[in-house]
Amino acid sequence: MRVMTYNVHSCIDVKKRKSLKRICDFIRNERPAIVGLNEVESFSPRVGFVNQPKRLAASRNMLYRYGPAIKLGPIGFFGNAVLSRYPVYESENFRLSAKREQRCCLRTRLRVPGGYITVFTTHLGLNRQERFEQIAELRRLVEQEENPVILMGDFNCGPDQLAPLYKLLTDAGSLFGSSPTFSLTNPVDRIDYILFSAEFKCRAFTVPGCDASDHLPVIAELHL
Repeated sequence: MRVMTYNVHSCIDVKKRKSLKRICDFIRNERPAIVGLNEVESFSPRVGFVNQPKRLAASRNMLYRYGPAIKLGPIGFFGNAVLSRYPVYESENFRLSAKREQRCCLRTRLRVPGGYITVFTTHLGLNRQERFEQIAELRRLVEQEENPVILMGDFNCGPDQLAPLYKLLTDAGSLFGSSPTFSLTNPVDRIDYILFSAEFKCRAFTVPGCDASDHLPVIAELHL
């Protein structure tokens, strides 16, 4: 299965141009089976009240689930989403510890050939101490799972701070060299990750060029 994680920056590029169509085209061309999205909005004034998760899912005829983290305007939200070519069995949005900006983790259970898997999509905070607490919470969520697990998203930190997760999950990027994912204009930091449990094997890993956000997307080929 081809898995992608992408912080889409509200589908606004670094030149402040709307980039929803470019991201739809990118997803269509890359043909992922599962996509985790961060900083995606629905019905907010900033993006013209567009339901971005629905539009992005429709670009490849995918199902989607949305995990709002922050309220924007009268009916708008900002948060994480998962898009899936596989049937979605259930989903739940967990609030993570945060004293500054609220952060969440979207848990989605998917039916894939061979059984069920659990996909976590998250976006961690900018403060290091908050991230320690959030990573500990993610570890507890993963420990409770009986299904094979994929955990992906924008962790806002280097791989060293993810050490508490490494007894449970493997960092796909670490298997193929550390390609930076942020920022688009000067990519020097690797802060976007795809982690997976021992049931999976990672056959390929790429950080393709795409100028539709301030982050670069990450794609892994996982086999169950």
